[in-house]
Amino acid sequence: MANETKQTNKKLNILSLFDGISCAYLALNKAGVPVGNYYSSEIDKSALTIQNHHYHSNPNYIQLGDVTKLQVDNILDTDLVVFGSPCTQLSSVNSKDRSGLEGEDSSLFFEAIRILKELIYHQPKDKKLYFLMENVASMSSKDKNKITEELQAIFGDEVQILKINSSIVAPANRRRFYWTNIPNASEPKPNDTKFENILVNGYVDRDKANVLLSGNVTLTNGIFRHYKMNMGNVIFKDKSFAELPNQQKLTQYPKILEKSGYVGKPKSQESEYDFGNGCYRTPSVLEAERLMTIPDGYVSGVYGVSKSNKHKAIGLAMTVDVIAHLVSPLG
Repeated sequence: MANETKQTNKKLNILSLFDGISCAYLALNKAGVPVGNYYSSEIDKSALTIQNHHYHSNPNYIQLGDVTKLQVDNILDTDLVVFGSPCTQLSSVNSKDRSGLEGEDSSLFFEAIRILKELIYHQPKDKKLYFLMENVASMSSKDKNKITEELQAIFGDEVQILKINSSIVAPANRRRFYWTNIPNASEPKPNDTKFENILVNGYVDRDKANVLLSGNVTLTNGIFRHYKMNMGNVIFKDKSFAELPNQQKLTQYPKILEKSGYVGKPKSQESEYDFGNGCYRTPSVLEAERLMTIPDGYVSGVYGVSKSNKHKAIGLAMTVDVIAHLVSPLG
């Protein structure tokens, strides 16, 4: 099986659906997989601005736009399809709408299935098509089984499923299912990168950050949500405060907030690394990149995208080092 993926210098053509900020491209390059054409399907304006910043002069980086309008006629040379279809109605974070694959956003999974079927149908029978799909591990068993059935209907018993927490190679938790037919796919070997290792300043009270979402907790009372719901990430100004028991933190914080005079909006001269409320801050865009093993400056160094939209783009991304490991047999 191992020899099946050796490409003898052949460049692979990649189709990335719901491509976001092209973390699949970063991962392929990191894994040493030779890339020919990289077809990117994405419509989010902020993600496209980040894509254009990096790849506008790359003739082999081809933007295809809306996945629902994508036709395969001009991309039949695709060797690998990578996608993480929207998890909006699949994720346990969305308590208001758990309609799963029937949901407005998460049903876009079936567009990926359509495209895979069309590629298989139109490609030469001796051409191998690989795929890699990522989505949240908190989905229902019903949705997980449906995804597996749809993929097995195309790829048969080649389909493998892995459950990987990105914390094995990254300083943040991110539990995901991965479906693929890349031979020898496996969980990465763990490293000891910790949350504290990626900080510009401040202190934390855990080895691994919580999963990055499209937003974070507030700098007024967000610390209560952080501890009561285990959501968002906070970085403390003082080591002594970070080391306090959680309940003691929550007891002392209101007085610190009152003393700081913070009223919910940072002063114009404050940076992402200031502690305006006198106690804690949230990760900067640079630190969020590091939590997802995205290269420094890849998002934080792009002009024309707001800080909140940069955080959203990173929160919707794939963990680069996990994807790099999974695609490495193709190198």
